[in-house]
Amino acid sequence: MQRISVSISLAAISLAVFLAPLSVLAKKQVEAEPPAPVYSKDDPGCRDALAKAATMFAANKTAEAIALLRPWSAKCMHNAQLHLLLSTMLLRLGNAKAEAQSEAKIACDISPNSTAAHMQHALTLMAMDKTSSAKDEFERITQIDPTSYDAWSTLSDLYGRLNEMDKAKAAGEKAGILDPSARRAKFRTLHSLRTAGKADALRNEAARLLSSDTDPPEYFDQLATEALAVGAYNEAVQAANKALEKFPSSASALKAKALGLVFANNFEEARTTVDKMLSISPDDYDALSIKAMILSDQGHADESELCLKKVASDRRPLLLLARGKLAAQRNESQEAIKNFEQALAADQSLLVVHSCLADAFIKTGRYEDALSEAKECQRVPGLRALGNDYETKAKEGMGQK
Repeated sequence: MQRISVSISLAAISLAVFLAPLSVLAKKQVEAEPPAPVYSKDDPGCRDALAKAATMFAANKTAEAIALLRPWSAKCMHNAQLHLLLSTMLLRLGNAKAEAQSEAKIACDISPNSTAAHMQHALTLMAMDKTSSAKDEFERITQIDPTSYDAWSTLSDLYGRLNEMDKAKAAGEKAGILDPSARRAKFRTLHSLRTAGKADALRNEAARLLSSDTDPPEYFDQLATEALAVGAYNEAVQAANKALEKFPSSASALKAKALGLVFANNFEEARTTVDKMLSISPDDYDALSIKAMILSDQGHADESELCLKKVASDRRPLLLLARGKLAAQRNESQEAIKNFEQALAADQSLLVVHSCLADAFIKTGRYEDALSEAKECQRVPGLRALGNDYETKAKEGMGQK
């Protein structure tokens, strides 16, 4: 039986889903304050308080960050990020485990489909030696994200502690299938073809991987994400659909499907998919960003802006892409280019940005830059047709045939 131990350092995994990477452990201890009354609506200052606390935490001022956030906890009962950050910092103190667990539970209640929130809650339960309750939380994570190697590997260990040996073995085997090194090996050819820019061969490889009739549903969940990353958008949707047959609420499969549909310009089905994501987790920032993209692409700029206002200001690649699309819809080409370039810098797998940039460069008369982006599009299966079109327009702008 495979047995994998997991330490409390996994807290970084949950925090990274919501916030930019933050550093270091806390050394100071802070006394708990009495609970404050709970408010029906979030205070307008919640976002600023969260941003300031995150900056403090990143500067290793954990005690000060906790002191700042604690009074805001009851005022921000709809802000999962705030409670997740507070829980993460409290847990690292070592003397506030119960409070950390309470804050993580609030984050779960606010965002019930958040892997990050449930991961943090599970870690607080483990820190308090509540093995059975921690096991329940990790099981919840595997329902939300069936491809979570960390959850399955931890479950293998927890089942063993609870003397549930058959489950421990099964979870260990599942972790073995999902091991990151095994995943890299499985999809290595896909990424090699992407690097080489061999769009036709890449599409053929994606089709071969899709045709498997022996791999488990988790495999197709992974394939959906990998296909999306190499620009095989239709194949990403097909793989996501196969995964969703077994795991209809898989956050990763739904996200891959929604993005695949958006990037393939299938906006109506994408809207249905993203609405399902938001019905499960209303404050899912990536889902809100995807919805904003759809609204922009359909010409509903004002609705897109309202959607983006629900997303706290940060540097998430999908948020930057959504902002770029909104600016492009409003013919604010320079603002669009800035956001598109920042999105691509933040996530090189957002290949669709090359088509967005090509279009924006043509509109601003930067034809040589547009031609360069068009060439990049031609290397991507789901963007080849657009690449050919943009190449023609760029050459016309340059006076070439």
